[in-house]
Amino acid sequence: MRSTKRTSGYAALPAIAGIAMMLTLSLTMLFKQALVTRDQAAKTQLKLDYSQREEALMRALVAVFPSRAIACMKADHAAGEDWSWSEIFADAVALSGADLRLTEDMVKDLRLETARQADVGDGSGAEVRSWITSLTGTAGRVTPGTTAYANVFSQSAFTGRVPPLLEMSQSLQEADALRPVVTPAKRYAAQSAGLLADVTAHPVYNLIPYPNIRFGYAQPGQPFVAKRNWWAFSVNYGGARQPVVRHYVLSLYEVPSQMPIEAATFAAIGQHEDGAFWSMERVRIEGSVYADAMAVESAHGASRLAGRSGIEMSGPLDLGGVEVDSNFDALGVREQLQAERQSDVLPVALSANSGRLAFLPLQPGNSFLLRPSAGAPSAWEDYLAGAGRCRVTVEALEMISLADQTPVKLRVRFQNTAGGVSEAVLQRGVNWPTIFDEGGEAMPFQTELTDNGRSCLTFKPALFDAWLLAGNGAGIATNNSLWFGVVMDSAPESIKPPDDPPAPDDMCVIIRQGKDLTAWTSGISVVTPHRVYIGDDLNAVPAAQPPAGSGLADTDEFFPPLSIFSAELRIGTTVVNRLVEHHGQLGTLSKTGPSAWKPLDIKLGSDDAVHSDHISADLKPLRSPAELPPVHQMNWLVVIEEITQD
Repeated sequence: MRSTKRTSGYAALPAIAGIAMMLTLSLTMLFKQALVTRDQAAKTQLKLDYSQREEALMRALVAVFPSRAIACMKADHAAGEDWSWSEIFADAVALSGADLRLTEDMVKDLRLETARQADVGDGSGAEVRSWITSLTGTAGRVTPGTTAYANVFSQSAFTGRVPPLLEMSQSLQEADALRPVVTPAKRYAAQSAGLLADVTAHPVYNLIPYPNIRFGYAQPGQPFVAKRNWWAFSVNYGGARQPVVRHYVLSLYEVPSQMPIEAATFAAIGQHEDGAFWSMERVRIEGSVYADAMAVESAHGASRLAGRSGIEMSGPLDLGGVEVDSNFDALGVREQLQAERQSDVLPVALSANSGRLAFLPLQPGNSFLLRPSAGAPSAWEDYLAGAGRCRVTVEALEMISLADQTPVKLRVRFQNTAGGVSEAVLQRGVNWPTIFDEGGEAMPFQTELTDNGRSCLTFKPALFDAWLLAGNGAGIATNNSLWFGVVMDSAPESIKPPDDPPAPDDMCVIIRQGKDLTAWTSGISVVTPHRVYIGDDLNAVPAAQPPAGSGLADTDEFFPPLSIFSAELRIGTTVVNRLVEHHGQLGTLSKTGPSAWKPLDIKLGSDDAVHSDHISADLKPLRSPAELPPVHQMNWLVVIEEITQD
C-alpha cells in the first residue's frame, strides 16, 4: 500500500503571518494614538497653565492699578517711581505669583531639563516684568490711547480693534506712557463710531457703549455716559524661550453717577422706615440700581441690580423678564441662570465676582459739601470736589445774632465776562433791599423763616441771570453751579459755627421760583453743608427740544439737568403733608452709617415724614451727557480686555 505525505501545516503560515501583522499594526496605531492623546493632554495642560497665570496677572493688575492712578493724581501727575507703570507691573507680578516656578535644582532632580515646561515663571521677577511692554516693545511702558500714538494703532493688528483716541497736551501724553494720567484735560479728539453724542458739545463725557462684562451697572452694549481712558500693552508669556505674545487694553471708565438709584453704602430698596412698602402703582424704576450692599423688597421695574459686597432679596424678583432669588450667587445657581440665558451676563451681579474688573464709587462723604481749605488743591482733591467746582459762592458774612442766623450781609462771587471773578457784597439797609422794599422783587437772594422758625437764605433761580448781567457777570450758562455757606471769621460775634448734621438754629437755604429752569441751558447745581428746602415746584417745565448734539431725538422730552447736594433736604417749608412727585435719580453722600439708606424716605419742612401714599417717583438713568448736571459724583470702572487677533 502506498502512503501520501500531508503538507496542510505549511498552508496555515500565511494566515498566521497576516494576523500577526494586523495585530502589530493595531498595537502600533494604539501606541500612536496614545502618544497623540498624551501630546494633546500636555498641550491642554500647558494652555490651562498659561490661562491661569494670565488670569492671575490680569486680576492682580486690576487690583493694583486704581490706587496707583490715584497716587499719581495726588502728586499732580509728577514723575514718581511708586506710581510708574513699571512699578504697577512689578506689584502685579508679585501679587499674582507670575515669577514663581520650579528651581533649577528641582528641574535637574526630576530630569526635566529638556522638557517644555508649563510653569511659565522663571524665578526672577525682573525678567517676568521685562515680558510686559508697550506695543512697540519697551519694557516698563505702555502705549496710551491718545492721538500722539495714532501711528501705532493704525497698524493692521490694531486698526478697528481699539477704542476712540483721546487727546491732551503733548507733555501729558508723553507722561501717560510712563505713569497713568487721569485728568479732565484728557478729552475725545474727534467723532468716531464709538461716540454717540457730538464730541464738540461733549468732549469730556460722551455717550459710549457699556463694555461686555458681567457686572451689570448697565446693559452690555447699551449707551451710557462716560469717558474711556485706556492704555495698551503686550505680555510675552514665557519670554524668548516659550513666546506666547498677547496684547491688552486696560481701560479706566470715568462714570458720572447716572443710574436711578446709587449709593456707596447699604441701601434698602422698596420699604420705608415706618415699615410701609413703596407703592407699586406710583414708584417706577427703569434701568439699574447700584449700592455697595442692598436689601430689596421689590424691583419696581428695575432690570438690573448691581452691588459690591452683597444683595439680599426678600423673595424672588423679576429683573428684565428673568426671575432671580437671594441664592443667585450660589454655586450651580449662577451657572444654571447663565445656561438658561445663554450668556454669562446676569441681571444681578456683584463686582467682586466679575473677573477682570473693579467698580469703585469715588465717595468723599460730607467733604463733598465743603469748600477746599487755603492753598491749591491737588489734582485728586480738585477731581473729587463738589463745592470746590461751583462757579458761584454765596457766603453769609454777618447774621442778625447768634440766636437768629438770618443773614444781613452776603458776599457773592461769580465769573465775569472777562473770564475772571467778580464780587458783590450785599448788605441790608445799604444795597440789599428786602422783598417789601423797592427793587427787592428783582433780587435773587432774600431771607425768610420757615413755619417752625428756621432762619433761611432764599435763592430764586428765575432772577439770577438778570442780576448777573446787570453786574457785568457772565450769564447762567457759565455761572451754573452755586455753593451756599458762611464765613466764620467775618463776624464771629453773630455767626454760629454750623453743626453736622445741621442744628435747628443753623442757617438754611430755600429754593423758590425754580419751576421753569429752561433758561439754564447748561444745567444748575446747588451745593451746601446746610439744610435745603424745596419751596415750590422745581424744574417742572420741559425744554422745547433736547440740545443739539445730545444724541437724543428732537421729540424726546428734556429737562435741564439739576443736582442738589446738601446735608439735609426738605420738601416745602410748612407742616402741610403735600404730594411729592420726583423724576430722575436719587443718591446719597453717605459712606457708612448705623442704618440703611432709604431713598424714598422724604421729610417735610416740619421734619415729619411725607406719607408713603403721597410719594410718586419715576426713576430713570441719564440718556445723554446733556443731562449731566454741572456738579455730580463720580465712579471708576476698571476693565482689562484682550485685543483679539486674526
